Amino acid sequence: MTDALVEQKNQALSLAENSVKNLYEKYKNKLEVNPDLDRKIVSFQANKIEPIFRWFHYREGFSKQLIEYILENINIPSGGKILDPFAGTGVAPFVAEKYHGMDGIAIELMPVGTFFMQCRNEFSKLKNQDLIRYARNALESRHEWLKTTPEWEFKHLKITVGAFSYEDEKELCQFKTWLTNIEDKSNKLFLDFIAFSILEKFSFTRKDGQYLRWDHRSPRFLDASKKTTFDKGEVLSFFEALRRKLEYIIEDLSIEVSEENKTNDVKILEGSVLKVIDELEDNSLDAIITSPPYCNRYDYTRTYALELAYLGVNEENIRSLRQTLLTCTVENKPKHFEWLSDEDKHHINQAFDKQSDLSNVLTFLDIEAKEGRLNNKGIATMVRGYFYDSAVHLYQASKKMKTGGYYVMVNDNVKYNGLEIPVDLILSEIANEFSLKTEKIWVLPKGKGNSSQQMKKHGRTELRKCVYIWKKA
Repeated sequence: MTDALVEQKNQALSLAENSVKNLYEKYKNKLEVNPDLDRKIVSFQANKIEPIFRWFHYREGFSKQLIEYILENINIPSGGKILDPFAGTGVAPFVAEKYHGMDGIAIELMPVGTFFMQCRNEFSKLKNQDLIRYARNALESRHEWLKTTPEWEFKHLKITVGAFSYEDEKELCQFKTWLTNIEDKSNKLFLDFIAFSILEKFSFTRKDGQYLRWDHRSPRFLDASKKTTFDKGEVLSFFEALRRKLEYIIEDLSIEVSEENKTNDVKILEGSVLKVIDELEDNSLDAIITSPPYCNRYDYTRTYALELAYLGVNEENIRSLRQTLLTCTVENKPKHFEWLSDEDKHHINQAFDKQSDLSNVLTFLDIEAKEGRLNNKGIATMVRGYFYDSAVHLYQASKKMKTGGYYVMVNDNVKYNGLEIPVDLILSEIANEFSLKTEKIWVLPKGKGNSSQQMKKHGRTELRKCVYIWKKA
């Protein structure tokens, strides 16, 4: 590297680091370490022991306890309207509706999440005893589906081939064929959901951040020149996975008290929030509680590939989903937002262009990308796209909120090439441009580490994991 390039890099890094410090000084009195919060509550982990919520392990969601905590500690009125614009499996609207008397609305792009929420809406209309009966009947019916000639097939994506043993994939196909002949639609949907929810358990894969990890026992490695040593531990058979899931659902429903005439009916909108939020009325929302995709390169179309394939999503659909997601992967191309009016684009661009601290961060990343120092040159484009997409969303969301309404967001800061990017503070700056004023930012007592690549090069640093609380002025 020439002296001029070294100087250019050092100057860009210095400007970016100063911007980060300036933002911290501006918001330091809003940052509150909250001892009530930990990573378990602010993630899916706490749901693993919660009846109903543990039926499908959606790792990108947050816990029932977090939503209850937010509703108890922030002045969100019961009986109002609540939206989760990146709903996942819909924990926020379901909890707010059931325990806070609110009307829940969920927007979700991924078919994995919308299928779960549709199932949950339907199951809430049934008595616990009905679901227990469906589960017990299934446990006693294996001999029936084993006699069935499979007509349904698991249509693999390229990245799922070899996920199951021949015997288990065949039994899955027999089970799916058998359940299509069940006349009771609720029973059929329940069993369809069970098969969907256990795919990882009897597969040779494990969800691991950005991708699926493959066990060395997978058929895909039989004739492969490149092997793996990864061992996920116990790989259940299809029926053992089914049996275990049905038995603990029976246990959950035997403990959980059915509430007569109390059904969840969360309104589900499938698609990108950047488009479908326009279906909501302006000034109609009392609260938004959400956790958007993080700016961390995680590609949910890869981690949930088995479930997507099960639901019939093909390669073309996957590519489309990948580009429609809020920009958070290096494969995302810049969106053109052709559906926005010129007036909307003007307001958004005006707010985005005012972000001088963000501009210094982006300039540093652009230089690092140009000089080949980022481990993927697409990171710079991704970070820019992430904040621009977020600006579009915050502009749209603010219009849908009532004055005095709260927007609560769970998100993580990130680090690239030694520079911590304060996602919490940059988004708060952008939100402020759209009348969303920062009341406080709850900081978890223990943050998260930077990525393994960053640790090797720059050492381990702890990044803030936060819950932002904005109020519409």
